[in-house]
Amino acid sequence: MLCDKCRKRDAKVLYTEIINGVKKEQHLCEECAANYTTFQMEKPFLNSEFSLGDLLSTLFDNHPASDTKNPVPNIPDLVCSKCKMTYEEFLQKGRFGCAECYRSFNSQLGRMLKGIQGAEVHTGKRPKGYVTSTDRILKDLSETEKLSLKLQEAIEKEEFEEAARLRDLIKQLKKEEIGNA
Repeated sequence: MLCDKCRKRDAKVLYTEIINGVKKEQHLCEECAANYTTFQMEKPFLNSEFSLGDLLSTLFDNHPASDTKNPVPNIPDLVCSKCKMTYEEFLQKGRFGCAECYRSFNSQLGRMLKGIQGAEVHTGKRPKGYVTSTDRILKDLSETEKLSLKLQEAIEKEEFEEAARLRDLIKQLKKEEIGNA
């Protein structure tokens, strides 16, 4: 496939940009990707070592620092409370020192994910018509069984008014089932 920009070289980069909810995909060669996208690398892609640290550093430098509405703590000051890894070290290495780093750098990570994919949580994609095994099991349950699961969930969340409403509804359904039998 040829590059969508220059139409001369092979496209090796799929560049997806989401701006204000509008998704735009381009198939670009390495040169055009480096020159024409908002994803700028100090090193060109071609004939160079490319590490996860380089990618993260570039992404984190472009998005959160440019957000003037929601200022973030000074990046060099962010330090993991457990392993003492700095945010700067994380960007250089491209991986965390320990599990606590996720909490320590959470403010930066959440903003970065939101900037990259439009949300802080990745939900993934599923083929049309895909039904999870949980959904299949739930589909086969009776109304009373479904309400019992909701009741259990309400109790766990300490939503006692909702739990009482569900309990009464379950009793009513059971009486109706007995009357119809």
